[in-house]
Amino acid sequence: MADLSIFVCTYNSSRTLETCLTAVRGTAPDARLVVVDHQSTDDTVEIARRHGASVLSEGVGLGHARQMAFEEADTKFMAFVDSDVEIVDSGFFTRALAELDTVGKGAVVGMAVGHRLAYGLPASLLVLRSADFRGRVIPDQVDARETYFIQGRLDALGLKTVYLANAIIHQSQFRQYKPEWEGANTRVACGIEVGQLAFALKVILLMSLNSRSVRNVAYVPIFYLKFLRGFANPYPWTKLKRAEV
Repeated sequence: MADLSIFVCTYNSSRTLETCLTAVRGTAPDARLVVVDHQSTDDTVEIARRHGASVLSEGVGLGHARQMAFEEADTKFMAFVDSDVEIVDSGFFTRALAELDTVGKGAVVGMAVGHRLAYGLPASLLVLRSADFRGRVIPDQVDARETYFIQGRLDALGLKTVYLANAIIHQSQFRQYKPEWEGANTRVACGIEVGQLAFALKVILLMSLNSRSVRNVAYVPIFYLKFLRGFANPYPWTKLKRAEV
């Protein structure tokens, strides 16, 4: 897959990065692999280089890292893979690139194993056509909800998203202030848009239903209230770094 560049945005990701990159190399051995690192202080960079990845360093945030990837992509297709994701579908990229060669389709999302309810544009495993994302896409100050701007570009081009089931295992963990942090960063990225508040509630509910956990579903109202707390007063929560959430 010489026409594919894969970008992994990292920050102190050594706990999961070995598994992530091993799977990436196993599913797309010929793809260009680039790690965009947020000045990690652990073994992240060493792991990346051991897997033959090019390493770009940035000190701004996730929005800036994603934008760097768009500017760096020099192949027909590009993909984002989160550092805590393991790709388990060996044919995922083959199917994804075939979908993107179809008129009217502009993004392919790899869904987690067992998840049946698709939503939004998660960047855990996201494949795009590089040419669709030339120029400025994501503002530097955005540190979450950066996919809002990716979705905006797709909407402007009239392109649809395809979801492929059972593609990944996601090792993400619940973080104490995640609801407030997500709400605050939604406000920064999207401004005051009532539609985005409704969209956030939909995503929170579908994520909980996908988990098939009664506890998670019961927690939805509390999570959303905390999300609204961060949305209403974003300043203190945007001061938290991603690793502090």
